[in-house]
Amino acid sequence: MNATSHLLFALDDTLYGLAARAVQEIFLLPALTSLPEAGPEIAGVLNLRGQLLPVLNLRLFLGHPKQPNSLGQAVVLVQHEGQRVGLVVDQIQNVEAIAPPHITTAPETFCTDNTRPALTFGLAQHADSVIVLLNPEALVQGAAGLAPSGSARLAAAEGIANRFMTQFAPADQQVLRERAAGLAQLLATENASEQLALAIVSLAGEQFALGLEMVHEFTHVSQITPIPCCPPHIVGNMNLRGEILTLVDVRRFFNFSSAATAPPQKAVVMRLGPLVAGVVIDDVFDVVYVNASEVAAMPTAVHSNDNPYLKGVARYGDTMMSLLDLPTLLTQGELVVDQSG
Repeated sequence: MNATSHLLFALDDTLYGLAARAVQEIFLLPALTSLPEAGPEIAGVLNLRGQLLPVLNLRLFLGHPKQPNSLGQAVVLVQHEGQRVGLVVDQIQNVEAIAPPHITTAPETFCTDNTRPALTFGLAQHADSVIVLLNPEALVQGAAGLAPSGSARLAAAEGIANRFMTQFAPADQQVLRERAAGLAQLLATENASEQLALAIVSLAGEQFALGLEMVHEFTHVSQITPIPCCPPHIVGNMNLRGEILTLVDVRRFFNFSSAATAPPQKAVVMRLGPLVAGVVIDDVFDVVYVNASEVAAMPTAVHSNDNPYLKGVARYGDTMMSLLDLPTLLTQGELVVDQSG
């Protein structure tokens, strides 16, 4: 049975997973409008491209101890059958493929209300940790039951103190408002097809953006078996759940030093039709969504050699990230593994 990609994120010491197909967007925590009639689990409401979106404080919704919100938190936009909800999470981990045999059905003790879908539908093993797999349907229905509906959402908030914003210092409030303004000003006609999913990875000590359209998963590198008669950029093979995965070091194609100070620890698994390869990276920091119109051409002053494997730049926080074109790189003849001779 085919593995399914999941977005992993952390709350305290617990690792949670959501099926990637249910995740529509991820963005840094913006300013929210508190709703006096909503339960404490509702962090507030957000104007997302002209539509009001309830945002769950997932920490409280899942029974974790209450803590102040911070600028470093992210909002994961989850969609189920046309309904959407934002989830405030502490830290995005990565995207990982989980095969059905590795998922254990959640204990019945997780289902305390038979009239509602179970919040947790399964558990999965991740290295030395257990991933709690959340049910998108339960998250969407839970938010709908806690937040006031219709125009009452904003009308009820008129003229009251915004308890969500008052927990932040004035300078941080300004950052949150700027983030919210950016999310609100995009045209409501934009759709998911115009959004680019990007992973922020580290390569040779520098941060880059990597499109997720061809990414199958991120994985830890286990024991590497060297391959004879291969060029230096072929690191070797590793066993990935019974599948032989060839590891590639692409640093020299970006004019980085390929002298490794330690064995590779992580890789991004790329699937391009029949081609499957693991590209060695230092780390993966975040998964974000940006509008396609926000990706600019590479500045000539930065890359005068017109590197064909860098296809643009996009803003990430206060910096600009170069986008790696790994699909183009992996399909070039110079990367073909030659095991003959």
